[in-house]
Order: sequence, then structure tokens, then C-alpha cells
Amino acid sequence: MAFVKPKLASSTKGILCMLGAGAIFSFTDAVSKVMMGTYPPGEVIFFRALFVLLVTAAAIRWQGGWRQVRIVDWRRQAARGVNIALTGMCFMYALRHVPLADMTAMVFLSPLILTALAPYFLGEKVGWRRWTAVAIGFSGVLLILDPSGGVAWPMLLAACVPCLTSMRDILTRKLGQTDSASAMVLISTSFTFAAGAMLLPFGWVTPDWQGMALFAMTGSLQGLAQFLTVYAFVYGQAVVVTPFRYFMLIWATLYGYLFFAHIPPIDTFIGAAIVSASGLYIFFRETRLKR
Repeated sequence: MAFVKPKLASSTKGILCMLGAGAIFSFTDAVSKVMMGTYPPGEVIFFRALFVLLVTAAAIRWQGGWRQVRIVDWRRQAARGVNIALTGMCFMYALRHVPLADMTAMVFLSPLILTALAPYFLGEKVGWRRWTAVAIGFSGVLLILDPSGGVAWPMLLAACVPCLTSMRDILTRKLGQTDSASAMVLISTSFTFAAGAMLLPFGWVTPDWQGMALFAMTGSLQGLAQFLTVYAFVYGQAVVVTPFRYFMLIWATLYGYLFFAHIPPIDTFIGAAIVSASGLYIFFRETRLKR
């Protein structure tokens, strides 16, 4: 019995870190959506990335210095950085028009797309059970998109986010064999910052002190949430921690109501449940096969 308590405590820490990260990510997205009523999306991307970069640099220095930033594969690092910058732009421009809960549900489509791409880019075998889960998950996305009512361009832009995210995950798996995690975070944030800087000429509103404080808060919290996500998997096993990532849908729905008085329609709830269930099934299936 003496060996059970530390494991339980460690798993609990991992779960709390994942729940905290999800709450922070959803909160900062809600605040960014509010701020885009005043500031252009490019400016929000720029300042958010700036403060994430500062938090990342401080964390790297605190955790052992710049020697731990190991970069071997510059080509894939650059490809991943461009991918994440494009993902951030698609996400922000879509978030400006798409309800927060719908946007979050679309993001959770990425594990399904990754499963569909795995045989071609990762050489992984995907059986009929996981292909069925992918097909069912895509049917849930159709409920969220509601093609019968005409799919607007913001929803199509939102659909680009999980596609880009799945490609990012493929690059991350490749880079994980040679480069350090801190290097990936640093490079990707730098590319996002550069993308935001390039968008500034297309729209700029000089922030007042309150706006700058909100930029600093959202960027710093984003950086904190990234590290909470890392520590969630340090403290807890993936099979225990990963399901709690889907609590972001609850956070997003809550913040959507508190910030914008938006209650998702029943189709969105059903579609999000289908996407989440499909993603969780694929995750547990992969975990079982690895064992």
C-alpha cells in the first residue's frame, strides 16, 4: 500500500495540470475574442506571441539555461514553425466570427485527421476499428458545420485548424527523435511572433494601458498553460491525463456563456460529443495496441 499513494498523488497532479491548462487556454481564447472587437487579429497574434515568447525564454533559463535547447533538424523545425504560425492565423481570424465552443470542438478533430494520415506519413497501420471511429467523428463535424444552412467562410477557416494541427503533430513526432521540446516551443513561438509582426501593417490600433495589460495577461497565461500541459504528462500517464483534455469543451461553453451570452445549439453539443468520443476511442485503442 505504501507504493500506491505516490502514484495516486502524481496522477492527481497530472490531471489538475491538464484541467488548469484547458481552463487557461479557453479563458485566453475568450479574452482574445473580446479584444478582437477593438484590435485587429494580427495585432492580437503579435502581442500574444510576444508575451508567450518572454515566458518561454524565462522558463528555459529557469530550467537549466539555453544549453538544453537542442536543434538538429532545422528543416523540420522551420516547417513546423510555419505550420504553427498559419494555424494561429486561421484560428484567430475564425475565432473572431465563430462561437468559442464551436471553435474548440473543431480543434478536437485533429486526432481523427492524424489517424487518417498516419499510414502515409508515419508508416503506422490503422485498422478498421479506428477507420470507423474516424468516419463517425467526421459525421459529428458535419453537425457542427451544419452544411444544410450554408457553411460560412469562418467555419471553413476553422476547419483548416485541425488539418494544420494534425500535420504539426506529425512533424512533432519526427522532431521528438532528435530535437528538444524546449527548442520546438521556442521556434514555433518565434514564427508566430514573426507572422503577427508581418500582419501589423494591415491593421493597427495603438493599445492603451488596459489593452496592453490584457495582451500581457493573455500571452503570459498562454505560456503558463503550455508548460502545464507538459507537466501534466510528466506527472501523470498519458492514458490517465489525456481524457481530461476534452474538458476544454466544458470550459469553452462556460466562457462562451459568461463572455458572450452564447448557448450552443443542440447540434453542436451532439457533434462535439461524437468528435470527443471518437477521439478518445482512437486514443485508447492506440494505447491498447502499444501494450
